[in-house]
Amino acid sequence: MKYVLPIITKFKVVLSISFWKRMVEALIHFPPKAYKTSIHFICFFILLFAFLVKKINTLFSKIPLLGKIFVAGGLFWIKGPGKITNTFLSKLEHSDRSTVKRSYLIELGFKNLLVKKTRTFITILGMSVGVGVIVLLLSLGYGIERLIISQVASLDELKIVDITIGQNTALRLNDSILRKLKKLPNVSSVMPVISFVGRITYNDAKSDVLVYSGANDFIKASNLKLIKGRLFGGANTSYVPQSEGVAGISDVARSGTLGDLIDTDGKTSIITILPDRPAHVWTSCSTTSKVLGVTPRTEGDLQAKAIWGENYDHYFEYTSQVYDKENGVFLAAWYRGSFPIYYEAEEGQYQPLLDEHGRILWEDGCVEAKDIQVIEKMSSGEVLGDATSSASLALAQGASQSGSLDDSTSSDDLNLFNEGNISTGSAGLEVVSLATGSGSISKPVTIPFNTDGPQEAVVSKSLLSLFNIPLGSAIGKEFKVSFILTKSLLPTIDGKATTADIPYKIIGVLEDDSTPYFYVPLTDISKMKVSNFSQLKILMANQTSLPGIRKAVETLGFRTNSTADTITQIESLFSNIRLILGLLGLVALAVASLGMFNTLTVSLLERTREIGGLKTMGMISQEVEDLFLSEAMIMGLAGGFGGLFLGFIIGQILSILVSVVALTSGQGYLSLTYIPPFLSLFIVLSSFVVGLFTGLYPSRRAKKISALNALRYE
Repeated sequence: MKYVLPIITKFKVVLSISFWKRMVEALIHFPPKAYKTSIHFICFFILLFAFLVKKINTLFSKIPLLGKIFVAGGLFWIKGPGKITNTFLSKLEHSDRSTVKRSYLIELGFKNLLVKKTRTFITILGMSVGVGVIVLLLSLGYGIERLIISQVASLDELKIVDITIGQNTALRLNDSILRKLKKLPNVSSVMPVISFVGRITYNDAKSDVLVYSGANDFIKASNLKLIKGRLFGGANTSYVPQSEGVAGISDVARSGTLGDLIDTDGKTSIITILPDRPAHVWTSCSTTSKVLGVTPRTEGDLQAKAIWGENYDHYFEYTSQVYDKENGVFLAAWYRGSFPIYYEAEEGQYQPLLDEHGRILWEDGCVEAKDIQVIEKMSSGEVLGDATSSASLALAQGASQSGSLDDSTSSDDLNLFNEGNISTGSAGLEVVSLATGSGSISKPVTIPFNTDGPQEAVVSKSLLSLFNIPLGSAIGKEFKVSFILTKSLLPTIDGKATTADIPYKIIGVLEDDSTPYFYVPLTDISKMKVSNFSQLKILMANQTSLPGIRKAVETLGFRTNSTADTITQIESLFSNIRLILGLLGLVALAVASLGMFNTLTVSLLERTREIGGLKTMGMISQEVEDLFLSEAMIMGLAGGFGGLFLGFIIGQILSILVSVVALTSGQGYLSLTYIPPFLSLFIVLSSFVVGLFTGLYPSRRAKKISALNALRYE
């Protein structure tokens, strides 16, 4: 019963009107009181910061030689900005003249700390070590992140977007697309490259290597460093797309009729849905028709016919090259067939619609060509099983599965037989290897290549190593190469096409030890009537345009890559690492705070009679509290400055030690640490707050001590 009665009594107090009246009064008075307290401590912080800066300047002024600089700076400050600063600081003092100035309490607190110099020094040193550990760990996180990012990408690389066709090889990169991309806002230039395989012959040695055909601006945008020789000259400095209707690397405008078959022979295509997203099924080949549902990629293939339908590529509608003159509309490729209908039950989760018999509902409809992958075309009378058994499809490895059919794509472009595997190689370049499969491959076609003498080539350092060519004597060396082209680059061929051995002369060497390859001018490849590019690079005017341009390009169905993606991943990784390092540093700071708390508590006990004397002489309790808080905040803020200095010095020592090792391997100075300005400000403010909270308990005890009891204390 004796335990129950106190509980009942407290319960009655809570239910009483007076209790809730006091609660309401407390809530009403809390905001003004909190505001007044905040202003009080903000003024203290500014005055304390100015006081410590003055003391630090005085300390450095006593250093020989270096001190003259600080003395001159101090004189300039006093005669100039110092007058305005002193006026501002005087406004932060108490308006009541009967009270002690805050600046005087700070000065008095500093003198009190000097009475026990050794103890004060050890306390501030402990605080500096705790703060220094945090500064060192966080600065290492920021410094190593900056070092890695500087190795991964330059500032210009963050303004570049790489464009490839992805896995949907029905899509083509050509002059038409290049001109469209150039019209996007904030696009400075669009740089193409063609990648294929070349069979090099040098001193009876043969090897298949990568060949890139591009202009100088593409090589420079790929961040490839020229270590010897020169790049291409003349018209190969940058690529200029040919005008509409000009033969070469360009498209020829065509017309079509809405609703007609793209394949006039009426062939049915074996298709599958791209795995990254389901395709919308429309009642007709128009985005204004009713949506029946979606059809995701499932087991088994589908049969459909390619139809000219309404253009769904609205962003580039005004430059579409397939035009229905009779109906006055632009056209795009669709596929009409029977599809299983699904609905989105949850985000990313799809469930089938069922018919009255409980089976998956199939409906006749249309899907956009950008959402499907063509596997094979069937002749009349073929069945699905026979068609799929002979299909030979080489899918891009590691590429994103997004794609779209360009409006200028002909019916031949829908056939994927004998395509090359397309993947991304070093430096983000699109590389090609020959596909193999069970399908019937035509005999290689020999493409003529007229030349009056050796052509120019810029090779990688790795290629020199492959053929044992010394770097010093590489310029001027000649080799022969036979180019191997696939249908993805030259749609007029079936299978692959080769050239006779073409002599090339090395005019430059690129610093790349990882992959053997070489560059040739785009004008060389144009001689073979190549109509498609392997990759495009978009250089933007500023980095802020990156998201918008990528979205516009991906709307066309192309795949985009940017170094900014890698940078984002690195920043995300290091933000987590810094969080862990910061938490570890907080342990050291907590230990240092306990040491400062112990120092202040002992100081309170030692100065109890002094407190009684101060109160007897007229110092009010609030001023006594502010005096002890001043001492705590001085030690906290001094520990913050000391920690910043200590962390910076140790970080520089680590950088020097690592750089000494790096210099032996041919590298330069490596800065492992970096302290951002906002981190310095955060450390100073945090040190002030830690000192404030550490001194709250001792200062409150000093405030509550009775003057009479304090004088009697032994």
